[in-house]
Amino acid sequence: MRNLGLFGLSLAVVVGLTPGFAGASAPPEGRSIGGRTSSRADLRSLVDRLSRQEGLDPRLVDALVRAESDYNPSALSKKGAMGLMQLMPQTARRLNVDDPFDPEQNVRGGVREFSRLITRYSGNLSLALAAYNAGEGAVSRYQGIPPFRETRQYVSRIMETYTGRPYRLGSYRVKRSPVRLQGDLASGTALISNVGGSGLSGHISISSGGSLGGGFGK
Repeated sequence: MRNLGLFGLSLAVVVGLTPGFAGASAPPEGRSIGGRTSSRADLRSLVDRLSRQEGLDPRLVDALVRAESDYNPSALSKKGAMGLMQLMPQTARRLNVDDPFDPEQNVRGGVREFSRLITRYSGNLSLALAAYNAGEGAVSRYQGIPPFRETRQYVSRIMETYTGRPYRLGSYRVKRSPVRLQGDLASGTALISNVGGSGLSGHISISSGGSLGGGFGK
């Protein structure tokens, strides 16, 4: 990651390695969680657990981790991003992550930062992902998703992996609009949105069984 944010309001995620990840270190023989060697399945279980603790949809964070490091806890990019969620040194320090290559510390810090970004951008996942990849400064400078090829491909790939359907990246802009409730809370399902239209990028779904930020339903 380059910069990294819970449950916001408007939505609009990637898979496969990002261009910035090219040249990262090779996967290690063993991966450690709590001092024991762990498998990819163990790491995915870790992502699931920590995502739920922070109120994020585990499928969303899984797509993000696959895009950032392909589940290599020893990944190190040419720009210095480290670990499963590719934390930059300054981000790791701010998140009090002492060892960015420790899977639990890295994922916990990365999930908290991504949750923060989702909140900052009122639940717009496209903007949150763009900020995670290119930095909040770039999103502010361009008042939306930066025109960087890497960033736009990154957002599109994650969204397609997360939603399981083709994703068309629009020109999402930073904006403040009235928040509207669509649907019926009594029935257990509703949409909270601050963008118009029916695009997936503008909504967070809520279910009576408890919701997770970034969710598009079951």
